[in-house]
Amino acid sequence: MAGIFAVGSEELVVSPLLMRMATSFDTTVGVMALSVSVYGATTALGALLFAPLGDRVSRRLSLAIGMAVFILGTVLCAFATGTGVFFAGRALAGLAAGAFVPTAYAFVGDQIPYEHRAKAMGILVSSWSLALVLGVPIGSFVGQWAGWRWTFGLLSLLGVLVLSVMPRMGGGRWPGTGGHTVPEESPEPSVGWARSATRAFLAPRVPAYVLATFLVMLGWYGLYTFLGTALEYRYGSKNSLTGVMILLYGLGFASSFVTGRFADQWGKERVLTFSLAGLVPALVGVPLLIHWTAPLAVCLFGWGILQSLVVTLLSTLLSESSQRHRGTILAFYSLATNVAVAAGAAALAPLFTAHGFLAVGCACAGITAVAAGLSGWASNAATSSPEPVAVSRAKGGSEGEDT
Repeated sequence: MAGIFAVGSEELVVSPLLMRMATSFDTTVGVMALSVSVYGATTALGALLFAPLGDRVSRRLSLAIGMAVFILGTVLCAFATGTGVFFAGRALAGLAAGAFVPTAYAFVGDQIPYEHRAKAMGILVSSWSLALVLGVPIGSFVGQWAGWRWTFGLLSLLGVLVLSVMPRMGGGRWPGTGGHTVPEESPEPSVGWARSATRAFLAPRVPAYVLATFLVMLGWYGLYTFLGTALEYRYGSKNSLTGVMILLYGLGFASSFVTGRFADQWGKERVLTFSLAGLVPALVGVPLLIHWTAPLAVCLFGWGILQSLVVTLLSTLLSESSQRHRGTILAFYSLATNVAVAAGAAALAPLFTAHGFLAVGCACAGITAVAAGLSGWASNAATSSPEPVAVSRAKGGSEGEDT
């Protein structure tokens, strides 16, 4: 959780620091904004190239290497003497984030049995909202009063703290498992990378859930990108209500810390489908309610709750699709997420310019409705298997091939 908080804060904190960094390097804000694209692109690349190593070597080693490279990249950013060094640091930190985040999700899949997994995954997912609600304001405050380099310095110290406690991470005895835990490692026999990745992607329901992830994140980031602008049009650029409204969304997203346990009880596939269906009217409701403060606040908070549940459950269900290929599958999940985030703004910016915020909301709702249909189909396909493989293993079953 602390590791994801660190990489999430580094991804998000650049925005309020752009002006100061541009002044420091004697360049423009537009040039420094490219560091966001560099981070996102290398995160997607790192997920695809390095996260699968956890399946073949060691999940713990992959986590440790990822955090060590993250520290190195962040330190480079803190001490950069020019834009070239700064961009190199951002690229290293992005590669490390791409390796660390899906491996952390896979580690949860290894260590925590299926019936408790959504609760634990919800705790990890809530780290992203904490990065938005706490990490970015703190980083911005530090950058304002002590200099932007100190922001990266503090993030590197947090990375050192995370790295120092990793050797003590271990599996324990979890409730309801009779003392049995799914082993951390399930190394794959030596085969080519492409063949291994193909096997992982073609595991049952994986293509549907990966595509659903891409569509959900495309719809989310497509609307979220223009939310701040729409709120400033509504309240004015100097009105604090803009920040309050975005904060309400972040607080709703942080609810995954709690809501994951209910998904464990009510059924992950069922809750995912209903949550996706609930996102559709929420995405239309935000632009429709933009002129009414109280209903908009409720809608934004509800959007955050539903979005956090969807992200939690997609990562949880993908982690359960195959034990042997768990890290590779979650690398595809991370790749789909980052490509969608990068594409969301670019794809919907012309629509926003030509037709406004409501048109973007309708488009994002339509995209999410397709994801809901995919989730429903995958949920129906899951009913053909009476019990997920990891549940039977968590109850003491033998370990064979993935079903």
